[in-house]
Amino acid sequence: MLGVVEMSGGVLRCTEPDEPAAALGANVERTDRSFELSRLRPETRPCYFRVGYGRLEWGGDPTAFLPAGARPTPEPGALLAMVHGQAAPPDSTPLPGVRRLTPGTRIRVDADGVTVTQGQCELPPVEGSLARAVTRALASAGDEYVLAYSGGLASAFLAVLAVAAGHRVHLVHADLGLPGTRQPPAPVPGGTPRRVALDLHELLDHHTVSGTEPLPPLPDFEVPGRLHGALAGAAGLPLVTGALLESLVSVKLPDVPRGTRAWRLLGCEPFHISGTLGTLGEALELLDNRVVYTPGRRDTGGSGPDAQQLGAPPPPSPTGGSKLPWLTAEGKQAYETTHRGSMAVWQDRLDAAKPVIGRIIGGLEERGTAGAFLPALDTGVLAAAAALPARRLGRIRRGVFENHLPLRRAVAAAGVTGLRTASPGHWLRLAAAAHLHRERRKIVSELERECALGDLGLVEPRLVAAGLREGRDISSHALPLLRLVWLDRWLRERS
Repeated sequence: MLGVVEMSGGVLRCTEPDEPAAALGANVERTDRSFELSRLRPETRPCYFRVGYGRLEWGGDPTAFLPAGARPTPEPGALLAMVHGQAAPPDSTPLPGVRRLTPGTRIRVDADGVTVTQGQCELPPVEGSLARAVTRALASAGDEYVLAYSGGLASAFLAVLAVAAGHRVHLVHADLGLPGTRQPPAPVPGGTPRRVALDLHELLDHHTVSGTEPLPPLPDFEVPGRLHGALAGAAGLPLVTGALLESLVSVKLPDVPRGTRAWRLLGCEPFHISGTLGTLGEALELLDNRVVYTPGRRDTGGSGPDAQQLGAPPPPSPTGGSKLPWLTAEGKQAYETTHRGSMAVWQDRLDAAKPVIGRIIGGLEERGTAGAFLPALDTGVLAAAAALPARRLGRIRRGVFENHLPLRRAVAAAGVTGLRTASPGHWLRLAAAAHLHRERRKIVSELERECALGDLGLVEPRLVAAGLREGRDISSHALPLLRLVWLDRWLRERS
């Protein structure tokens, strides 16, 4: 049941939703003459609302906004944006007139009607260092918890802090049997990770999609949630992850103070796409223009296909037109129209938010966090990260741009070495490729019998099947292919 707030004849009438505001990460302020709903900080749980004339409806169940039996389907461009992995704007939904409550949004109902305003997400005063703030956040996870330890920078940072604080923490490492992951993760003083073997293909199986889900389930969100649930179930304790911590303390090279040592830019690998730069003046010019491109291709002027803008933070999505080979002409047009509109909305949202909040909001829209506690969402951690100047976040050393310095220094001080350096979503791309390679014949057979996205005129089923049969295409487009398989299953089961 939805919560409903109405002002009629000068009288405010309110009913509560099935779940209290606190469970939805929302804040309610109510008097005899006004009602205000807001979200004060980033949350993993969505809260939905719809505004009408003198009326506000809100709650955590998106299906409650629909007439009985109604099952809306996202627009064609939105479906293809999901296939591409483009994060939808943080307040959007495929339900008519229904929006999500985002940090800083306030909805007020009073005698003047209903007013929706978007402001800054306020952070508390900074109390101590980032490490202290994260340690306090870890303590709020409970007297005893289990830490998902991948052997990467963020999870090692949490493990080091937990051990130093004397927490009753258990380290668990998900063993998915993926190529290149056989080597044990880097050991942490005072803690030995317990390996938990998980069935990769069970985690990624699209047959679990029933079609009854109110919104399309995607592997980017469902698979991490399943993994978190399996790890927490194996230990019987709350699960903590380091997701999004690296995003909080990230900085772009142009924003790092260069001082008198700007000559180091000449060999700084992440600064340019290939080769080395000829002169310091050339390097400084590139930084001033906030672009990088291949040496010898300067004629692009920073706007051609070899250019890459270095703004921060960018909208969390791919840029440009579709590079997937199986879209029809109609599908490409639908996707590119949706993409341009989505990017414009994202840019507005990020421009209005503090950089730290923008990174967190973008991260939450890109990856699954269900079933886990994230210290990165703690307001004290957000405040500590926001207070760090660029010079404390990154530096140039020996021709390499080093990012995430607060995490690296804490881990190095604890003597932890040999950390894994893969990007946060790398394991899911590997898992998608392995799963599709094993299941490709079954999936091709399903799509050749019926392809909902093909029936909508958005993809060429013949080309999708060919891509699944060809191992190289699976490797290069593993996640888009897996998303397509999941999404097509959802559409077929709804029909």
